[in-house]
Amino acid sequence: MIDARKFRDYGIGTYIQNLAVGIKGKMEAGFLCYPEDRSFFNGKCWTVRSRGYTLREQWEIWRKLSSIPHRIFHSPHYVVPLLYRGTLMVTIHDLIHLLFPHFFPKGGVLYARFMISSAVRKARVIMTVSEKSKKDILSLFPRSRGKIRVVHNGINPVFFSRPQEEKLQWAKDFSPYILAVGNNKPHKRFSLLIEEFRRLREEFPEIKLVIAGWKGDFEGDIITLGKVPLRDLAALYHEALVLVHPSLYEGFGFPPFEASCFATPVVSSRVGAVEEVLGDGVFYFEGEDIYPVLKYVVENYDEAKKKAMMAMERAKKLTWESFAERHLEIYRELL
Repeated sequence: MIDARKFRDYGIGTYIQNLAVGIKGKMEAGFLCYPEDRSFFNGKCWTVRSRGYTLREQWEIWRKLSSIPHRIFHSPHYVVPLLYRGTLMVTIHDLIHLLFPHFFPKGGVLYARFMISSAVRKARVIMTVSEKSKKDILSLFPRSRGKIRVVHNGINPVFFSRPQEEKLQWAKDFSPYILAVGNNKPHKRFSLLIEEFRRLREEFPEIKLVIAGWKGDFEGDIITLGKVPLRDLAALYHEALVLVHPSLYEGFGFPPFEASCFATPVVSSRVGAVEEVLGDGVFYFEGEDIYPVLKYVVENYDEAKKKAMMAMERAKKLTWESFAERHLEIYRELL
């Protein structure tokens, strides 16, 4: 039984959607979902109405699980029913609330600490999405040793093929440009990227900065597109000079992998699974020093493309099929 209430979320939602597709027909599974998402699960869904982070969800989810025969409950989020006594598997994607509490309300941090601690204590298996996240979990919750399994996320197949020509032409209209992808949460550090880009712009005045994922109030050399469809995003990756990933913290971090699928050079902080998967196929910056690394890539573009080709071969191994197979192995291990 899988808690699929976050089906429509960006990160965890992507995780749930691809897990559901990947295990279909290979293991008997049911899902807890909201009524509007029932059709996706082909009748294998038990509907619930309680929303997240409420007392009602604790009661409703526990009661629902108590009434449905099952052998494993998998929560793809750290919020688990505190009264549940069955075999629990939980996915903890990251510990950003605990490692960077200044980004969040105090109440949210206390809630996250309590729920993650409870999930770690109750779970038979703890899934996470990178070795870095595993290290973080072990550092704060040593009792989780022996429980943690690392399974990297997959990459959407749309990034494994050449974008449509009309999409490519749309993206070319911004050229030449540096690309960044994500929402404007503080840990994404887009304000830092904009400052560093201004320095680069003094030497390369023709280059623009394109940001997909949020809409800001900029003119001229900085273009913010808001959230874009995946096929548009694929075209942006394909045509970009370089993808910059300035994030301070990630559990996994999709943009460097998605850009690498098109052999687009990547400049990134050492976050999430980027270094452990893409290795030396990426140009890394330390601290806040994006400008010198970005300048080096622009001035040594032939070298950058060679590195990007290495990264492309590694990124294309991240499929949702292998992700689902690894989950099936762990389910069988628990059974």
